[in-house]
Amino acid sequence: MRQLETFDELLPKLASGSKIVMHSAAAEPRWLEEQLAAEGSGLSGLEIYMMSPMATVPFASLAPEHLKIHAWVPGRGLRRVAGDGSIVYHRLPLSKIPDLYLSGTERVDVLFLHLSPPDDQGQMSLGVSVDYMPAVMACKPLIVAEIDELMPHTFGDTCITADQVDFWFSADEGALEVTSPPIDEGERRIAQTIADLVVDGAILQTGVGSIPDAMLQELAANPPRNLGIHTGVFTDGVAELASTGNVTNATKPPHSRKMVTAMAWGSPAIYKYLDHNNDVEFRSCAFTHNADVLREMEHLYAINSALQIDLQGKANAEQLGSRIISAPGGLPDFAPAARAASKGLSIVALRATSRDGSKSNIVSRLADDIPVTLPEGQIDFVVTEFGAADLRNLPPSRVAKALISVSHPDFRDELARTAD
Repeated sequence: MRQLETFDELLPKLASGSKIVMHSAAAEPRWLEEQLAAEGSGLSGLEIYMMSPMATVPFASLAPEHLKIHAWVPGRGLRRVAGDGSIVYHRLPLSKIPDLYLSGTERVDVLFLHLSPPDDQGQMSLGVSVDYMPAVMACKPLIVAEIDELMPHTFGDTCITADQVDFWFSADEGALEVTSPPIDEGERRIAQTIADLVVDGAILQTGVGSIPDAMLQELAANPPRNLGIHTGVFTDGVAELASTGNVTNATKPPHSRKMVTAMAWGSPAIYKYLDHNNDVEFRSCAFTHNADVLREMEHLYAINSALQIDLQGKANAEQLGSRIISAPGGLPDFAPAARAASKGLSIVALRATSRDGSKSNIVSRLADDIPVTLPEGQIDFVVTEFGAADLRNLPPSRVAKALISVSHPDFRDELARTAD
């Protein structure tokens, strides 16, 4: 492991055509990203792979003329340019991504990481984002790291030793602070309805956004007992719920009775909570989203948001019109597992209409150019401001009627006509 003082010293290692994987989400190595952007067209031909960048990507303006950006999940940082042709968008469930690297389907030449400093045993950690990093590291790329005194030291699949890192720079930026969106009255009603469905012993997977945040707040205010956490993203709301003392993980399989996540983001408070917290394990999404692992959890509750649901029960959680908002993410992994769990539930929440009220988010049929994130038959409850539609064991005609009952009243007659 050799310390470098300037980015120029690294340039000879970044050959044209190199494939670079960037550490994900709140662990983005932001100084390294800024240096790439500053080099501009001088680094022509690079291909950069990203997952859920949460800050504005400084080199996004260089694509596609000077470099190619690949997004497994566009995140906030690439949402502005997602769908305009400047990035390559990959639609895969998170569980499938590690195998692309382990099988050699995807090549990686350079990995940029953002690490915590060495502990007493000389071991650094991947901090607040593990996701598919272990699979990338297994490919033995050139590893360049920012080592940051402010990055939380975490446990699980996070360990990385000095002999695995080729070059490093000193950093003091910490994990990226990610602010939560405001919660409005409609989202609060949705959250209350979802919280009422959660029972003692539930193992929670929660998505991200204002509705999951509000639901976690509701649960923290009046928590069921013996909850478990097995999720893709650990947020402030999860930490708040855990602080009630009602997260015991008692119903999880004996070999995994800790809170488990693939990544985390949020406020400075959550990073302080996670630092050296052995109650939380950060695991690769090859584990967190693995069907065999999820099958062991008979109490699994998958609680996620969607953008649209049609009267057949298909969900779109990715795209509004031509605008790409997200990717399949963990929804295709968790929803069917929770649907199949003997004591679990697959719950999908959404606002009944667009924010201006002009369009129903429950539609007769998803448009042909809209992705189907979940096919029919993988949702137990659909929750809106107008209640919870129980879709379990319903024939298609009754699925449509149940969904119409939780649509906005202004659109129910129109939806009923299209359902006939």
